[in-house]
Amino acid sequence: MSWLFFVLLIVIGFLLFVNGLKNKSQILLSFGGGALIIPILYFSGVKNWFVLLPLVPAISLVISHLVMKKLNTAT
Repeated sequence: MSWLFFVLLIVIGFLLFVNGLKNKSQILLSFGGGALIIPILYFSGVKNWFVLLPLVPAISLVISHLVMKKLNTAT
């Protein structure tokens, strides 16, 4: 049953990420990235994946910053 939650989280994260790209919203990119990273950690097979959970906000903020930087230089 937990895999269903994580699949739903992947779908929601992908939709948030795409919506953030379309609207050029860094907060949606950050939330979408975070929602995508958590299931990736779970499904990756890492034995203690919850130890890496404190890194999720930092990783998602770095991803959103890099994407926004790329979007701003493209326009």
